[in-house]
Amino acid sequence: MQRKVARTVLLVGEGDAEELLLRHLKALFVHRGSGLAVTIKNARGKGAQHVVDFALRQSRNAEYDEALALFDTDAAWTEQVRANARRGKVQLLPCEPCLEALLLQAFGHKTDGFTSQQLKHKFLGVFGRPAHNPHYLRDADALFFEAVQARAPGIATLLTVLRR
Repeated sequence: MQRKVARTVLLVGEGDAEELLLRHLKALFVHRGSGLAVTIKNARGKGAQHVVDFALRQSRNAEYDEALALFDTDAAWTEQVRANARRGKVQLLPCEPCLEALLLQAFGHKTDGFTSQQLKHKFLGVFGRPAHNPHYLRDADALFFEAVQARAPGIATLLTVLRR
């Protein structure tokens, strides 16, 4: 019997909150036997440059068909980071200015004109906990994420990667 080779994807999140979201989406959209093997890594913060460098190192250690980095743009987000990612074939998913903006957009809240700190504070006000606490995801099932793609393009990008 010939085995089918799974397509491999590396998803790197900037920190705990990004890792939590990526694991939740993987659980919802990647099923055993789907032909997709997803590895999720946490870069432990330190800004966009560190996250992209971490993703590049991880993707060199093991051959992945696709690599994606999810990070905030409020620290170390430069043209050099973008160029390094292009050269290393790491797809970028920048959250402008932070993950909380993407999440608030997904849940139908306005984010334009707010700083990263203001958005983190707004997220706390809406959900009562920070983004690295899974409480906000309790009712966010696959249908929810399918429905919010238009207002949260970053979610659409993640779902595209998880369904290829």
